[in-house]
Parts: sequence; C-alpha cells; structure tokens
Amino acid sequence: MHSRPPAAGEDGHRRSGNVMWFLGQFFMIPVAALVYGFELLVTTMQGMQRATTQGMEVIVGGSQSSNDRADADGISGQPELAARVGANGARFEIVQKEERILTTNNECGNGLDKDLHDDMLKLVRYKVLFVRREYEVAFPEQEDLVSDNMDGSAFTAWKVAEFIQDLGKRTTPVPIKWSDKSYPPAEFVEGNYLNGIPHEDKKYLRVYYEVLDRYPREKFKYEEQQIRVLEEIRDSMTKAE
Repeated sequence: MHSRPPAAGEDGHRRSGNVMWFLGQFFMIPVAALVYGFELLVTTMQGMQRATTQGMEVIVGGSQSSNDRADADGISGQPELAARVGANGARFEIVQKEERILTTNNECGNGLDKDLHDDMLKLVRYKVLFVRREYEVAFPEQEDLVSDNMDGSAFTAWKVAEFIQDLGKRTTPVPIKWSDKSYPPAEFVEGNYLNGIPHEDKKYLRVYYEVLDRYPREKFKYEEQQIRVLEEIRDSMTKAE
C-alpha cells in the first residue's frame, strides 16, 4: 500500500505548531534564567548565614574558654564574657562586663590618681624626668606630703624648681648615661655629683607623679593656741616683774 501524501492544510498546520513551540521556548529562556538567579541568590544567602552562625559560635566558645582558664588560674580584673543562645540556636546575645579599677582614694577610674584639687593631706609619689633626646633620664623616685589645693601644672613647677635648687647641694649623682656622653659640661659637675644643668636644657625637665593616699587634716585648735599665747605673755610679764 502507498501512504497518502499529507494534504496542504495539514502541512501548514504542522508548520504553524512548530513555530509556536519555538516561540514558546524562546520566551521561556529569560524566565528560566530569572528563576535560576533567584535560586542561586537564596543559596548564597543561606551559605553566608551558616558561615556567620559558625563564626559566632567559635567567638563565643573561644571567649568562654579564655574566661574559664582565667578564673581557674585566679586571674582577676579580666573582662567577663557571657553568651546566651536563644531557643532556636540562631540568636546570640553577648554581654561584656569590665571590672572597674578602684583607685587608692576609693574613687573609680581607669588611670592613676593625679587629682590634687582638695584640702586633704595627700601622699604623692613622684620623680623628675629629663627628656632631651639621647639624654633621657629618670631621677630617683621620691615621696612627699602635699596639703595645698593645686593642679598638676603647679605641682610640676614646684618640684622642678625644687630639683634645680637641690642640685646646688651637690647630692644628686651624675647619671651613668650622662657620664658616658660627657654631659653636662664640666662646670656643672663637681666630683660625681651635679651642681646644676645648662639653662637652655631646663626646658626638658618633667615631673611624673601619682597620689598614693589621702588623709583628713587635723583641725586648727585655735582656742588652745590662743590660751597658750596668753600663758606665754603672762609668764613673760611675771619674769619681768
């Protein structure tokens, strides 16, 4: 048997169907690409979230381990790090508490106590520094009781002037670093002691200090002093008679 050749109408209908299928596939490509792009974006964000969560776990775990070791060794003054994990395991709350340092005058602060602005009796530790380049020296540490209400600049000026005046007593040894560099000039050295420093180098003098403790001052006993003075006057008059 011989097959019947397709009719002209059937052939045209088939070609029209092929064209429609081709056009449908052509327009579906951008849609498929867009859907693929969204899927890729979601996958990337999920990966970043997992990486962030793992990183937080490492940080929290490491901080807690460090604090545990510090507590075990008896180390005080270290920051305390506490982490609380939410029920879903994805929410972290980190609370860091820093221990506040207590100064010698029972005031909280993070540095040395340098406050001289009160009328109490203050025990001050200080040292005079010479900061000229290549001749830097810290002179021996000293302590003094300060009763005046003053600021740091006034205290520095006072102790620098006192230091320069004391050089004339020839009680301050020449620093070894200065001797090795033949400083100061010979007219400022007597034996192994300083009797001064060059005038142009006095600008390099500085004072480091800190307040170690404070004490209330005794009140003036005015009445007792007045009675004592009157008694002395009476005794003088009695002797004169």
